[in-house]
Amino acid sequence: MIVMKHIENKVDIMTPHEVQLVHETSLKILSEIGMSVPNREVLKKCEDIGGIVDYEKQTVKIPVKVMEDLIEKIQAKSKRDDSVKNKLNGSISTQVFYFDYETKTRRYGVMDDIYKGIKLIDTLKNFWGTSAIVVPSDVPANISDVKAFHAVYSYAKKEGGTFILTKTGAKYIVEMSKAMGRGCGYFLETVSPLQYRKESLEIALEMSKMGCGISVGPMVIGGAIGPITIAGNCALQNAEILGSMFIGNALTGQLQFGYGCFNHSMDLKTMVCSFGSPNQALLGMAAGQMGRFYGLSSVSNSGLTDSLIPDFQAGFEKASSAVFSLLAGNCGIGGQGIVGADQGVSLEQLVIDNEWMDMYNYIMSGFEVNEDTLAYDVIKEVGIGGNYIAEEHTVRHIKDSYKASRLFNRDNYEIWNMNGKISTYDRAHEYVEDVTKGYKNMEPVVPPTTFEELNRILAEAEKELSLERE
Repeated sequence: MIVMKHIENKVDIMTPHEVQLVHETSLKILSEIGMSVPNREVLKKCEDIGGIVDYEKQTVKIPVKVMEDLIEKIQAKSKRDDSVKNKLNGSISTQVFYFDYETKTRRYGVMDDIYKGIKLIDTLKNFWGTSAIVVPSDVPANISDVKAFHAVYSYAKKEGGTFILTKTGAKYIVEMSKAMGRGCGYFLETVSPLQYRKESLEIALEMSKMGCGISVGPMVIGGAIGPITIAGNCALQNAEILGSMFIGNALTGQLQFGYGCFNHSMDLKTMVCSFGSPNQALLGMAAGQMGRFYGLSSVSNSGLTDSLIPDFQAGFEKASSAVFSLLAGNCGIGGQGIVGADQGVSLEQLVIDNEWMDMYNYIMSGFEVNEDTLAYDVIKEVGIGGNYIAEEHTVRHIKDSYKASRLFNRDNYEIWNMNGKISTYDRAHEYVEDVTKGYKNMEPVVPPTTFEELNRILAEAEKELSLERE
C-alpha cells in the first residue's frame, strides 16, 4: 500500500480573514477609484457589462456587485483541482539583452540568438514551450515580433511565441497562427497603478475581434508604482488582476481562469524592480493564497534572482521564492533564463534553471512507503556491518531512489580537480554549445506547404509594415 507519494502540505502567509481583507480592499479600489482605459470602444464594452464609465476622463469604475457576479461566474466554471499534482513546467521570457558567455558582457539581442535559443529549448524537458528569447535588434522594430513568431513557428518543435508589439503586426501573427492550426492570444498588461497604454488596448481590441483570447498579468512594484507595504502591494495587484479580468471579459465575452500575479518590490538602494528580495517569497505565497481563494490556477513571478551571474545568490533567491510560492498553491513561476531583474537572457542560466526544476520535481514526487521499499528482508539478509551495493533490491530500485544530475557537481575534490575544476556555469555552457551545433542550418519542422504559407504571410507583413516606417 502506498502511504506517501507526493508532498501534500500547503503553506499560508495570511489568515482567511486577512485574505478577505485583501479581496474587499481590491473591490473598493475598483469601485471607488477605478482604472484608466484610454480607448472609447473598450470603455463602451465595459459599460455594456456593468462598468461605470466616464468618457471624458477615460476611466471605468466596477461596482462591487458587478465584480462579485463575474467572480462567481468564473468560480462556477473553474477547473482548479488541488488533488492533481502536476510537475513544474517552466516558461521562458523575451528579453531585450543577451548575455554572452565568452565575453561576460551583454549586448542587444539579434535574430541569430532566437534561432540558437529554439535549438536549445527543444532539448530542455522542463519547459512546456519555447519562446523568442530576445527582441531582435537587427530587424526593424515594428516587425520584430512578426519575425520572431515566424522563426518559432518554422523551427521550434514546441509551441510558443513572444510579446505582440503592434496592432498591424498582430494581424499577421494571428494569420500565421491559423496557418499552424494554433490559437493565439494577447497578454494585456497594466501600467501600474491602475492604467493601460492606449496601444495595448488597441492591440487587445483588434485581436479580440479576430477571435483571440486575452490573458492578464499586472506587475505592481511596491514602493515605486504601488504601496511599499506587502499588504498594500497585494491589494493593488489583486485589484488590477480583477479589473483586467473584467476588461478581458468585456472585450471577448470569455472568462479568465488564470490568476497571473507578477508583483515585486522596489530595491530601496537602486530604486529598480527587485526580482530576488525576500519579499518575492512573501508575495508569491500571497499570490498562491489569493488564487486558492478565487479557485483559480495561479502563477507568481518567483524563481527569479537579482544576481547577474549564476552564483550562490542566484541559486538561493531562485530556490527560496520558488519553493515557498509553489507550496502556497501556485502552479507556475516566472520566466526562466533571465539574468537579474530583466537585465537580459542567458542560455547557460536557462540550462541551469532546467536542471534545478528537474530536482524540484523529483523532490515533489515524494517516495513510496510499502513492504518492498521498507526493505526489511534485505536489511535482515545483509545484517550487521554489510553493504547493499550488489543487492538485487538495490538494482531494482536504483533509478527511482536517486536523482542523478548531468550538470551539478557530485565528484570529490580529486576528480573535480583532475577534470579542470569546471564550474556549473562552465558545464552549462558546454551543454549549450553541444546541443546547438548546426542551429544555423536548421530545417523547418513544419510541412513544406505550411512553411511556404508562413513565408507568404511574413512577406506581406514586411510590405505593409515597411510603409508604416516611411
